[in-house]
Amino acid sequence: MAHKKESALDRFIKKLTKATPIEQESEIKLDHDFDGIEELNNPLPPWWSMGFLITVIIAIFYIAYYWVMGKDSQYVEYERELAAAKAQIEKYKKEHGVVDENTVVLLTDENALAEGKAIFDKNCAACHLPDGGGSIGPNLTDKNWIYGCDIKSLFKVIHDGTSKGMPPWKSLGGDKIQKVASYVLVKLQGTTPANPKAPEGEVCEVK
Repeated sequence: MAHKKESALDRFIKKLTKATPIEQESEIKLDHDFDGIEELNNPLPPWWSMGFLITVIIAIFYIAYYWVMGKDSQYVEYERELAAAKAQIEKYKKEHGVVDENTVVLLTDENALAEGKAIFDKNCAACHLPDGGGSIGPNLTDKNWIYGCDIKSLFKVIHDGTSKGMPPWKSLGGDKIQKVASYVLVKLQGTTPANPKAPEGEVCEVK
């Protein structure tokens, strides 16, 4: 019976794997077995050996580039790009008037303070009372403050909320938070409410 002619694909697979034909496996069979499982001494496929060699070459270049030549690692590149991104964000905020914990300033303009009062009456008076004397929330008129009495600290408290039960009001947006915080510090601080709540926190002079 004539043997089937070997195709180009068959020859390519043989070169790629160097696998021993089944009829010749008895020649490369090792002299040990485990529960009837026998092992063949096939060579590693050329593609695997080539892949391993490539990884070794890459590793050598990697070590030379980053350790010997001292080039920036991916961590250094990440930190540099992160710093650049933060700088761009801060630049954007400054150019477009975006208010956050870092850019907030104390407002004294009467129109802005009037808007702050309206925001306070709508969102804050339920817990702090309209005159700021305190109910569920602390007294906002005395000199005792739990989280600090500067505009940045008050902005953060309003924006993020507190562990003592005050919810975050970040939904108001930075501009409104700045106005209501300024209203508290400029208009309520130092006044005499009708029924002030007992002082809480440490004495802090508003500046």
